[in-house]
Amino acid sequence: MKKYSCPLGRMNEIKHEHPERTAHRNGVGLDFDIYFQVWPNRESMARSIRMQERGHSLGKRIWKAVVPLRETEGY
Repeated sequence: MKKYSCPLGRMNEIKHEHPERTAHRNGVGLDFDIYFQVWPNRESMARSIRMQERGHSLGKRIWKAVVPLRETEGY
């Protein structure tokens, strides 16, 4: 999986190679960067996101898909 980051203010300027299988999340504490990760396929990304959404201790550190997931994806 490919991982990369950018400053929060430049998030809209990034052109992703594979936006359909890319997700992002915020940094921790005073880290104002946005972190991106590219999965091998959309199905595995959707499954990872849905599993993290079910967890209670993760709070705001869950991955969010660049191209929003449909209701039926990831289950």
